[in-house]
Amino acid sequence: MVNIKINGIKIKVKKNITVLQACNTLNIEIPKFCFQENLNIAGNCRMCLVEIKNLPKPVASCAMPVSNNMEIFTNTPLVQKARESVLEFILINHPLDCPICDQGGECDLQEQTMFFGGDRSRFFFFKKRGIEDKNVGPFIKTIMTRCIHCTRCVRFAEEICGIDNFGTTGRGNLTEINFYDKNIFYSEFSGNLIDLCPVGALTSKPYAFKARPWEIIKKEGIDILDGIGSNFVVDSLKNEIIRILPKTNVYINKEWINNKTRFFFDSLKYQRIEKPMIKNEEGFKEILWEDAFKLINKKILSYDSSQIQTIVGNLTDLESNFLLKKTLNLLGISNISYLYPNKKENFFNSDITSNYLFNTSFKSLEKTDLCLIINSDIRNEGSILNIHLINRLKKGNFDIFYIGEKKNYTYPTKHLGISIDTFITIIQGKHSFCKKFKKAKNPVIILGTNFFYQLNNSSIIIEKLKKLSFTSLNTFNILHSQSAYLNFLEIFNKKYNFQNQNNNFYYLYNTNFQKKIKKTKNDFVVYQGHHFTFDANLADIILPSLTFLEKKGIYLNTEGFIQKNNIIIERNTDQRSDFSIFKYLNIFIQKKNNNNFKNKKNIKFEGLLSYIKKKKLHVINFYVINKKKINQINKYSFYSLKKKLYIDNVLINYSKILLNSIKLLKNKSNFLKN
Repeated sequence: MVNIKINGIKIKVKKNITVLQACNTLNIEIPKFCFQENLNIAGNCRMCLVEIKNLPKPVASCAMPVSNNMEIFTNTPLVQKARESVLEFILINHPLDCPICDQGGECDLQEQTMFFGGDRSRFFFFKKRGIEDKNVGPFIKTIMTRCIHCTRCVRFAEEICGIDNFGTTGRGNLTEINFYDKNIFYSEFSGNLIDLCPVGALTSKPYAFKARPWEIIKKEGIDILDGIGSNFVVDSLKNEIIRILPKTNVYINKEWINNKTRFFFDSLKYQRIEKPMIKNEEGFKEILWEDAFKLINKKILSYDSSQIQTIVGNLTDLESNFLLKKTLNLLGISNISYLYPNKKENFFNSDITSNYLFNTSFKSLEKTDLCLIINSDIRNEGSILNIHLINRLKKGNFDIFYIGEKKNYTYPTKHLGISIDTFITIIQGKHSFCKKFKKAKNPVIILGTNFFYQLNNSSIIIEKLKKLSFTSLNTFNILHSQSAYLNFLEIFNKKYNFQNQNNNFYYLYNTNFQKKIKKTKNDFVVYQGHHFTFDANLADIILPSLTFLEKKGIYLNTEGFIQKNNIIIERNTDQRSDFSIFKYLNIFIQKKNNNNFKNKKNIKFEGLLSYIKKKKLHVINFYVINKKKINQINKYSFYSLKKKLYIDNVLINYSKILLNSIKLLKNKSNFLKN
């Protein structure tokens, strides 16, 4: 700690911070353009000038470290004049097009000119500098004459996205931001450039000319498109989502979100199921909710419980899964499985949460000194985790090794091998990597879920890995690509992949099969979901539900954090939340309160929170490890990894913004070939 003075106020601050960060501790606002907390310091905008005692001229506070007994002045006449001059230079070539700029109303340049700038300019030119707009991809709209060369986008591209051919070209008045060779900006995080840009040079193409900031209603939400659980803010206008922005959460997603989370929202408008329907010879016909429940009740009670199979799909919440289980248990139905496209999913003990969670929290990765990635494409399965690893790499003394097919992680890694033979050699202590692993004080192992779906007896191998003397519980981590699968594992006892057995009654809960179910004439299929998928077309009865942005829901992320989503968009159609559907289905099955279907106040049901308290979900049952020897496993059964590990869901598949972007990227960029 060092003693400093800021505007005459004595405070103690840490040694390794800058003057700008020290001023922030006293909530003193320092104007800035180039500084960004999660990027390296550039110090090129010169807007954050402050005066320091015994120094001849103002200094950039973002690049000046604090020292003992330093006296800082942030609002002297010299500082005010310096900031006015800097803004005057920045505005020389800046166009006066604020009324048509999408950044208007939330522009840093507008606000700082208002508070720190002068009331007029001394520079008058007949012609301002013009810069050609760039085509940097399907998500970002560029108007480069507005660029003030803060280089936030350049540093983000290099440090986070791993793009090294993007930077400044030219000198003096000819300086501009550009690619060094003709290309487009492709990264799973490219949409974050829109938030980083302090002016209107980089704006969102899907958001262009849609709304003004003062017209927008903002609500916070949780992303469930992957297992990370990123926090975001949804901007809506007239009950329609127009954009999604990241919400800062230092423990999970920091202040970033990926492109799938940012741009999937238009899929809420397409291929929606709005009313209950029943299939007849002519096609689908609309029916009342009460009639649909009566028919399901009649059908489900006409089958033996062994003939009924329930398949749970993705994008489902914890509370609905709990209520579904309670409803099915009344009928003695235990044939419940989760929908995964690979039938080789392995049996592993999910009663112990450490067997399927990311035990090392993302925040704790800052303390690790070695990482081993096994069979995981992190950029697709959980791209936010990549940012945490990149931030750890910046601090040094950190090595990343991986086993599996070669992937472009955007940071340096050391490849150990592609087969399971390499992994078994490490477990047996015969690999040279074991020496480095033993020396590491806080190592971490990241295992992709695809490992379980490709290799038989994978759970036995993992148990052997856990028993090694140089590993601990927090060392072992599974990265899940679906939040719904974690919700399923937490609630249901029988956790195996769906296989088309000889059943007669199928209840499909928000599924989206890649292949057809073998349906016979005697089979009866009920589909509950929010989009009209192939499964819905196959069903005899369709129950329309709400998406996760249109209902309340509780979700687990891959770290085991429970997060809650509130209603963000109201639906005026005849759709119902999954929890409501299961609640009324439960009532109709018990043949109680049929007349009170419309009166919700008369219905009371035990919720999930009381279940969590009673069952104590994280106090786990005893489990006996299979004693099968590791040597009996076929060492070469670990075949080459699939290129596409990320399991797309309905909301991503029906988004026109994302589908159009994929076409553009395939045609104009070689990035996807990596």
